[in-house]
Amino acid sequence: AARSLGLDVGPMSGFDNTQVDQEFFPDGRYASNFLLNLGYGDPAALHPRGPRFEFDEVCAIY
Repeated sequence: AARSLGLDVGPMSGFDNTQVDQEFFPDGRYASNFLLNLGYGDPAALHPRGPRFEFDEVCAIY
């Protein structure tokens, strides 16, 4: 839904749920499941997409 409004969204991993919960939900009523960044990115800061294999180079249908 956010992308349909022109926002960039990206999930983040590798965070400590316990520390996040203590900082943002100290009463214990809520718990974090995931984090994501949300905002308007700068298209000029994007890196070009890296090379990709062609389907036939990595897959075979028997």
